[in-house]
Amino acid sequence: MKRTILFLLLGFISFQGMAFTKAGSENVIGGEPKALPNWDIKIYPNPNNGVFSLMITGSSAALDVLVFNIIGEKVFELQIIGDHGAKLDLSNLQKGLYVIQVIDRNKSEIVTRRINIE
Repeated sequence: MKRTILFLLLGFISFQGMAFTKAGSENVIGGEPKALPNWDIKIYPNPNNGVFSLMITGSSAALDVLVFNIIGEKVFELQIIGDHGAKLDLSNLQKGLYVIQVIDRNKSEIVTRRINIE
């Protein structure tokens, strides 16, 4: 009995948040699969005091760097060349969590990371 309840509970929890779409005659979870970008970003140190380095590897394109606060307001924007990096100074922002999105407009690829300003 306990095992049955556990399986039902785990099934219910794992089913939460899935989106089903109809693709032809097959059901697909979450729509079409999308390939991950072949480039990446690294942020260090994290957490930080608002001054940190952003390193981009695997892309030589011009990239847009956007920083959003926890409620989704854009608080910073910068354009850089990939396979390089930038030292960002966001020490004028309040302490808290922020989201950094790096966008390659040519390939319509986005890499998203979080930072914590202490």
